[in-house]
Amino acid sequence: MRTGPRGERGAALLVVIVAVAVLTALAAELAYDARVSLRIAANARDELQATQLAKGGVALSRLLLDFQQKLDGAVSPGRGQPALPTPQLWRIVPIGSGLAGALLGAPPAPSLDGAAALADGFDARIEDEGAKVNVNLDPLGISSGLVLGAQVQALWQLVCDARWDPLFDREDENGLRVSRRDLLLHLRDWVDVNEVTSALSPAFPPGGCGMLPLQVPFEDGFGDESFPYDRGEDRYRAKNERMDSLDELHMVAGVGDAFMAAFGDRLTVYLPRDDKQTLSLDDPDTILFNAARIADPPLQAALFQPLFKTRLVQLVVQETHGAFRMSWQRFGQLVDAAGVTVASNLLAEGGPFSDTSSTFRVRATGRAGAVTKRLDVVLRFPKAGAAAQPTAAPGLVVHWREE
Repeated sequence: MRTGPRGERGAALLVVIVAVAVLTALAAELAYDARVSLRIAANARDELQATQLAKGGVALSRLLLDFQQKLDGAVSPGRGQPALPTPQLWRIVPIGSGLAGALLGAPPAPSLDGAAALADGFDARIEDEGAKVNVNLDPLGISSGLVLGAQVQALWQLVCDARWDPLFDREDENGLRVSRRDLLLHLRDWVDVNEVTSALSPAFPPGGCGMLPLQVPFEDGFGDESFPYDRGEDRYRAKNERMDSLDELHMVAGVGDAFMAAFGDRLTVYLPRDDKQTLSLDDPDTILFNAARIADPPLQAALFQPLFKTRLVQLVVQETHGAFRMSWQRFGQLVDAAGVTVASNLLAEGGPFSDTSSTFRVRATGRAGAVTKRLDVVLRFPKAGAAAQPTAAPGLVVHWREE
């Protein structure tokens, strides 16, 4: 069958159209692949830059904390109010890109995305782990005395308020109901060295929030301490060693997401065995919480009066100006002056409290382009008079987590 010139031209035009369509699709696909590859490369670049910026925040925090440790040791390493007021530099100095630029005289490198360049940089927030409630209820070291009792007391007073009843008056997914007293026992059993359950000392108060640190808050019971962990599909046993991170708390019976949402920021597991608790004056509620810990008798009527809280906060602010360190002994004097008597034996030399901390948590954030990188780092510094362990930078890293 013959085709005329018109038919040949039509066939040729069809071939051209198909070829153009194929080339257009191929070009579009290549352009898309190129844009995806470019975005992947840009994100990888930004992620690397954000990570290094966050690490810069950690490094700057280590430098500042090392200087703080030297300052604390130079002023007054003993108990009582120091001869000179000691500023807490990590509360005063804002750690971030601005500080780095002021120290180094160089602005951070701009991002390729002009609109996002203003947001590039880093910042870091420092927390005193020694001022938190240590849930490693360890039976070893000096924690077998007043220090362990102070840990139990702080944890008890943290959870005993009636507003937290919904956290305890319910069963978990395995049908296990854990009371406040049970929680103390499960935390103890998780880290102690035996396989039997613990029991609270007979001197432990039967109810309410009132208690003073006990020399021996626990004694051995008779049951199997791992019984609560045999009820679920994934069975396991109590660790019988110290917890290494806060995430491990989720494995302890009675601790869940709701519990950690309520108390997680006030708990720690990173303190050495012989570390005593330091004083936190972050907000009025924390000031009142620490006053209740040293009040003797524990449940004095003045503790529940708004006038006492207002008066104590005013005295603390006048003394510290929101940035200077205060000793527990001086804090006890202010509590007494505000109208609540205190247990002087807890504030004396050899008591469960310390004026300076050796462990700090750094939460650093680095931003580059559309990428944000977060680092959660816990640093431990040598105590006054102790030999420092050799490290590449000030402070020993005991926990490192990237997000």
